[in-house]
Amino acid sequence: MAKLTLAEQYTLRGLTGRIVGEVLSDAYGIPSLGLVTNKTYICSSLTGAVEAAFLTDKGGLGRVLTALTEKPGDAAAAVKQLEGANTVMLAYGGEADAETNYALTKAFLKAAAEADLDADLFFHVRIWVPGFVKKAVQEDPQIAEYLQDRALGSFTFDLDRGVFVFHAVEVGDEGKVESEPLLEVPLSVEHTDLLRRSL
Repeated sequence: MAKLTLAEQYTLRGLTGRIVGEVLSDAYGIPSLGLVTNKTYICSSLTGAVEAAFLTDKGGLGRVLTALTEKPGDAAAAVKQLEGANTVMLAYGGEADAETNYALTKAFLKAAAEADLDADLFFHVRIWVPGFVKKAVQEDPQIAEYLQDRALGSFTFDLDRGVFVFHAVEVGDEGKVESEPLLEVPLSVEHTDLLRRSL
């Protein structure tokens, strides 16, 4: 993260949020979107960009809901705030370390399972690539059972080809987590450069 200035971090999240918001609206066909994130500047900028792009793509007729979790104990309240969203994006990353982001991810998934939140789930790249979903599924049978009944998605990137790759994710029997590429979206030169320097 320190390889980019804070201003560049905001630009990177704006560019990323535009693509993610448009794809969630178009390719995934989501009518209403919930986002759960932490209270960091960078995650907030991503969340705002995703929501703005999603609403713009819907011509202002879509619906967005936002919930914040600063600690795992906030998860149950966040789940309640997101009731009514067709899909919830877990957007933890940026300034928080992997241990913190995993704790928030697992707590939210556990709370969603306990409440039987009627929403599909979409995972930010910084949740998907480190294997947080697979780890939570392996550690908690209730989370595994809950996710088996949901449509799941995520995205990754391929900087050599300059694309975001969006995936369908499935949790199968015995906690097996698999993904299948759905579509690719080309990145601008600026976006690719910022991503490369952020790693």
